[in-house]
Amino acid sequence: MARTIRVGEIGRYCEDQMEKLLRAAVLETDSLLKQASPVDTGRFRASWQVGENAAPGGIAPEGKYPAAAPLSRIGYQQERIGNVYSVHNNLPYAEPLANGSSKQASPGWVQGVAKDVQGRVRIAAARIGQQS
Repeated sequence: MARTIRVGEIGRYCEDQMEKLLRAAVLETDSLLKQASPVDTGRFRASWQVGENAAPGGIAPEGKYPAAAPLSRIGYQQERIGNVYSVHNNLPYAEPLANGSSKQASPGWVQGVAKDVQGRVRIAAARIGQQS
């Protein structure tokens, strides 16, 4: 059944839909990076964070991390249209790992995640459109 939207509410409706898609894209990116991260102690996987309009934040302290940490938003509560979001890892060895300079990580794995996210965002957009 089609939803009825008043003309004066179209802008807010569209913004809500785009924010749903933005949240899905951020969640998918974070999740896929964590799933693809090479794991020794799990610290690298636990140090992925999402920043809004910047890439601040810290790193996970040394130790063992048996499971992937939930989404870590730095400095904000919820994704909003008009902001720029970055998924980043501030560990000193994050860049070499991302470039595949480890036995655990193949070169290009981060680019592979980026490509995978593009397809998943299309699927999320279709799902969000069907739910509305």
